[in-house]
Amino acid sequence: MFVGEKVGKEWTMDQAPQYAIDHVANSKKNIFEFEFLNSLSEKISSFFGLTSDSLFYIDLGITKHVFLLFFVSTIVVATLITFIQAYISHKKNIPNKFMSIIEMFVIYLRDDVLKNFIGAKEYRDWAPLIYTIFFFVLFGNVLGLIPIFDLSGLIGKIGYQADMLSKDNILYLLSKGGHTVTANVNVTFAIATITFFAFIGAGIQKYGFIQHWKNLAPSGLPWPLYFVVVPIEFMGLFIRPLALTLRLAGNMMGGHIALVIFITFIFSATAELGGLAGFGIAPFSISLALGLTMLELLVAVIQAYVFALLTAVFIGMAIHVDH
Repeated sequence: MFVGEKVGKEWTMDQAPQYAIDHVANSKKNIFEFEFLNSLSEKISSFFGLTSDSLFYIDLGITKHVFLLFFVSTIVVATLITFIQAYISHKKNIPNKFMSIIEMFVIYLRDDVLKNFIGAKEYRDWAPLIYTIFFFVLFGNVLGLIPIFDLSGLIGKIGYQADMLSKDNILYLLSKGGHTVTANVNVTFAIATITFFAFIGAGIQKYGFIQHWKNLAPSGLPWPLYFVVVPIEFMGLFIRPLALTLRLAGNMMGGHIALVIFITFIFSATAELGGLAGFGIAPFSISLALGLTMLELLVAVIQAYVFALLTAVFIGMAIHVDH
């Protein structure tokens, strides 16, 4: 009953959509303040004539998603280096369970993606990029399913309410926003931009600058058709990274919003009908959340694979224009 009374005073059903949006949104306040970053932000923005009130003000501060970007990158590098070094240093070169999983991904991507779509001769030049994209997206997706930052935010909020910590403490600020960095459109767009320049560079490397752009349209067409084909192919160059951006961000964001809404069923029932209703709906709500989490784990792997696959496909299309 205490839970029902406590939640009922603070929660209404109208709050559920906004709570779900806040979960996946970036924090509006920096969780770390560095004077040199603030000064650099002002100098760069003033160079372009932007003020702090401008919509396009260039803020280099460490927000929650920027912090998560560095966090995921550190985990990826540290994990891969640790397992690979342990494998190399082993006298019999026997991989452990985690290294076996990593090796499975690497071999599968090499044999079924890189060699098939980029080519047996050219794939080595682009393998580091494909592997980096795959493991970064994979770790970002999977780490987003672990409620590390939700728990730290909860601890910070309890500490703030108990007057043990200030409202500006890092634990409390970590609760303001989602914890899946690949659900941020800016992050997925940045990765897609790397893919964009990669397949442009692959074509230029193979055929030269002029011939690469001439390859946009097949030779031998009646000349009036080029007025139709060339603009369509040129638009396709920009549609590819846009599709990569929206596919990954949309899938990760949508899953987390649904997951949060399932959890808020408990609070909404408690607020509207009392604590007993909240406890009654809790098994149903938690079961839905657990089932969706298992599905999201599968989606996390599939989306990382799809992003790496399409990157390899686009590079292969630029290299093998005759296929």
